[in-house]
This record gives sequence, structure tokens and C-alpha cells, in this order.
Amino acid sequence: MSMRRPWAPRVLVAGLLAAVLSPVAGAATPAAAATPDPRLLACSPVVAPVDPQATLETRCLAARLDGWRSTRRMGIGQQLNVSNAAYLDPLTRLAPDEVAVVGFDVGELADGETYAFTDPPLQRLLQLAEDGAVLTASWHGPNPHTAGSSFDRTWHDLGALLDPTTPEAQAFWADYDRMLGLLTRLQSGDGGLFPPAAVVFRPLHEANGDWFWWGHPKPATYRAVWALMQQRAADAGVHNLLWSYAFAARAGSWIQHPGRLVPAHVDVAGIDTYDPERGTRNAADRVDLTGWEDVASRVRRMAVTEVGPQGSADGTWRPARITRTVREARVRPLWSMLWFDDGTGADGISGRKQISSLRGGRAWLHGCPGGLCSIRP
Repeated sequence: MSMRRPWAPRVLVAGLLAAVLSPVAGAATPAAAATPDPRLLACSPVVAPVDPQATLETRCLAARLDGWRSTRRMGIGQQLNVSNAAYLDPLTRLAPDEVAVVGFDVGELADGETYAFTDPPLQRLLQLAEDGAVLTASWHGPNPHTAGSSFDRTWHDLGALLDPTTPEAQAFWADYDRMLGLLTRLQSGDGGLFPPAAVVFRPLHEANGDWFWWGHPKPATYRAVWALMQQRAADAGVHNLLWSYAFAARAGSWIQHPGRLVPAHVDVAGIDTYDPERGTRNAADRVDLTGWEDVASRVRRMAVTEVGPQGSADGTWRPARITRTVREARVRPLWSMLWFDDGTGADGISGRKQISSLRGGRAWLHGCPGGLCSIRP
């Protein structure tokens, strides 16, 4: 990506603000000087962000998502692997159509920023946000005891993170601070090169499952770690986040009730739901929303934060099943996020997952102008 001149501050939601700004454009009286900032009036979400110091961009993002919900529109999302040089392929394969939501992992972003890609991923994410995409970030943090992957459950004592004297706490919070540094760059538009960007951040996701090292924690411990993450972000001056609690669909007894873990302060909640493709009993495409109502009764804004096939070798899964399911269930997800292709499917987990690789995926997106699908029943 070519370097740009420093960004001159401007209103990011010009169309929304024009009508509000025009009556006060030439005002110079003391009374006019006391008029509330019209940008804040224009970006008034139904529910304020849980961060009382949320940036204007964050408030505007919350208001935008509330607008999608009130008009029964669902954004189509595509996850990117920003630690791979071809990270934009899932989007370029959809051109000229565009998705409304772009996902990434902040840990992969940390790696990608060290690889000297021709197109630096953080700046490209800022460009996508400037062009109108909603950004949402997960974090597959490494096991702080073993330094293994997020799937390493040989150690899984989340409570150790609450004791600053433990080596696990020191490793975890040092890594988290590194992630906050990247989120700060998004907040500043990378030092003014781009407009500032807000991010829907969903750390420690799918904790009601048993596959990540943070899985199956004591509810009070999970909430305490979440609260400490929020406080640490605030102390670091990071205020561009909508905080998202993402849980796994309750597809079996080994997956706990998601309502038990809902943190005290959440902006968005979401369900991660995958459809196994192996075996004749899994032939029909489905989107399992088990657990949705349990959390939706506590959190107003809901999304399908991950969805698609699991173990698909041929990409025959149809994403149109998503819109049919949410209409039939009469729920209002803000968006539904498809993952990127991540393997052959031989292991039953990886496979073809991105929109362009799935049957009817491009047509499904094309039928949703601007990446927004009507989900009216």
C-alpha cells in the first residue's frame, strides 16, 4: 500500500451528519457555541457503549449496528487470515460485490505486521473501514503456561491470570498489551494516515466449549478476567472497542450453557456455529442456534459471529441457509461471519469455508446490496 499524507480530521458519517450540521454551520453566537456536538447527536446508539469514554467512531459504529437491527438487515461478513500474504483473496474473489463486515484475528495481525507484506494488513484494514466495512477482531491467544497454541489444554487455569505474581499472568498480560498496541493503531488511524477505526472485539471466545485453553472456566473467574481486560484497555487509552462476548452453539452436552458466562459489561454477543459435513446424517445444511435465546435475553445486540461448514472438502454447503434460518427463527443478527478456507477438510474440522468457495456463495452476496441482507420473515 502506498503511503498517504496525514489524514485531515473530518466527519466519517457525512451522509448521516449533513442534515444535523447545516443549521449550525455559520453560527457564532454564545448560545450557538453551547450547542452540543452535532456529531454526537447524529451517532446516538439505542444502547450506549459499555466504555463511557468510547470514541466518536465507536459510538457511530454502535448506532450503525442498531440501525441494521431496527431495519431487520443482516451484514454478510468474511474473516481474513491477515498473517498470510494472500489475506485479501477471500474478498477479491467476490469482486465487484463487497461484504459489510470484515473479520480478523489480532494475533494474526501481530504476525502479519512483521512479514513485510506489500500490502501491510493493518493499513489495509483501516482502508476497508474507511470504505465502509465494519471491523471485528478475535484473539486466539497462546497458552500462557506452555506457550503452545490456543488449542493447548494441557494447562487451563484461567484463575492464575488474576494473580499478577504468576508467570502465566505475566505472559498473558504482556501478550494482551501487545494486542492493545495494535488496537491503538487502529484507533489513531495509524498515526493519522487514515481515519480512526472502531472495532468489535471478541476475546476469549467460545469459552463454553472445551477446545481452547480458556474453555470451561468458573463463571466468576471468566467474568473477572473479562473485566480486567476491559480495565486494562481503558488504562492504556484504548476506547475504540465494542466489547463482544462470543459463545459456541450448544451442539452437545460437552458445551456448557452460554448464559452462565455472560460478562457484566457487553456491547454485542454472538454465536459461533458450525455444521459438520462428514457422514450421511450431516448431509442437510443447517445453522444451529441453540443457546441464542439464553444470551439474547441478556444482551440486546446479537450476531452470528462465526458460521459455516466444518470439514467441507467440496464446498457444497450453501450460505443461503443462514438467511433462511434466521428468518424462520425470527431473530435479528447484526451480521453473519464466514471463515476463510483453512484446509482440505480431511480432519473433519478444516476445509472450504469462505463465501467464494461455497455453493451459491457469490449469488447469495450479490442478492444482498452493500452486503446487507433483509431478514424480514
